[in-house]
Formats: sequence, structure tokens, C-alpha cells
Amino acid sequence: MFKKQYLAVFSAVVLATSLLPTGSQAATGTKNLQAKYNNIKVLYNGAAVPTTIEPFIVNGTTYIPLRMMAGVFNKEVVWDGNTYTITVKDQADAQHAAELAARDAQIRSLQSKIDTLNRQISDLEDDLEDAKNKDDDDDFDDQLDDLEDALNDDYEDFRGAEWDIILSGDEDEIEVEIALDFDEYEDELDDSDYEDLVINVIEDIWDEFDDADVVGEIVDTSNNDKKKYDFEGDASDGDIYFEDDIIN
Repeated sequence: MFKKQYLAVFSAVVLATSLLPTGSQAATGTKNLQAKYNNIKVLYNGAAVPTTIEPFIVNGTTYIPLRMMAGVFNKEVVWDGNTYTITVKDQADAQHAAELAARDAQIRSLQSKIDTLNRQISDLEDDLEDAKNKDDDDDFDDQLDDLEDALNDDYEDFRGAEWDIILSGDEDEIEVEIALDFDEYEDELDDSDYEDLVINVIEDIWDEFDDADVVGEIVDTSNNDKKKYDFEGDASDGDIYFEDDIIN
């Protein structure tokens, strides 16, 4: 490519500097030149370059048509008759342009595939995270169910009464409902019995879920599960409240 550009420019310069004065010698007018023709041939990579104007020699310098050599080196020659200016510039290489267009199309296709794969990866990561969360939720629910069964086994006849303990919530906060038929057992129990049961239940919950806060209530099954007492356990400091009073 460098040799092509050099030869093309050299041809243009030879013609311009040989036929026209330059710099301070620039002038207009007519000069008589004696041209010598000697069947001069131009070969490019061993092949003859055809031309409608035969090259010639003036004062020992060989001149060849600029347009002929411009075609050989893929240059575009423009003659401005108003300003007497010859402009030489590169022509678009059709093969090179086609290769670039093909590569651009290939890049766009690959980018589209990359974008599609990135979306698929993102979707798979979301599905994996959902599946993981679901598994974690399922594990927690199973643990909570097991704990609820254990609490009922341990305290279903606490202080001779029939209790029913129900757990719900999540790992951050577990809700507890303790149900009792107050019509049957209210006279047999006092506040200390309720407080002791609450302490035992909350401490057993913390044995399984030590970071979970606990909120709960004791309800009366003989009166449409009306709340009789409320309680809570603060996991951060281990305090247990019964009707807003610390009991542990």
C-alpha cells in the first residue's frame, strides 16, 4: 500500500513540477517543448498498462499520463479548469469496503448473540435465586412446623390445662398464638402461670431461631378467640414482655 501511494504521488509530482513552474517561478503562458516518443511502455507488476496517450520524453524526463497511473494505483484524479488545479485522492476500495461491511455485519450478529446470552444468564440467575429463596422458605417452614409440634407436645397440658400453640411468621419475627378455654380453666390459673408458659415458649423458640423477635397473644377459645393477654420477646437484648412488663 505504501509503494502504491508513493508511486502515485511521484507521478503527479513529476508532471506538475516538470510542466509548470513552481514557487516564485510560477507563471502562465505558452512554451514550446520538444517531445521525444520512443514507444515507451509502462509495466505494472509485469503487466502492460494500457493508455490512450503515449508516454514521451522532454529534456531527458519521461512523462506519463497521470490518469493512467491513478487508475493503476486506485486513485481518483479531478481537473478543475477554472483554477487549473489537479486533485488526486484515494478511491474507495470496493473489495475492502465489502470486507468491512461483512465484518460489521458479523460484529452486529455476534453482539446480538452476546446480548441474548446475557439476558438468558440474567434470567437463569434470577431463577436460581428464586429457587434458593424458595428452598430457604421451605426449610424455615418445615423447621417452624416441627417446632410448633414440639411446643404442643411439651406444653399441651401445662399446669393441668389444655393449650394449643400456633406459630407463623418468618426468620425475623415469629408470631405465636396460645389458645385456651378460659371458661374451663380461668379459675385454676393466674397471671404467673401465663407468664411462665410464655417464658418457656419464647426461650424454646430462641433455641431454634435466636435472632427472631417474638410477638404473640393468648386467646380465649370460648369467646371466639378473643385476646386476653399479649406478649413479646426482643431477640436483641433477650427481654420478654407480658402485658408490657418485663417478666424474665
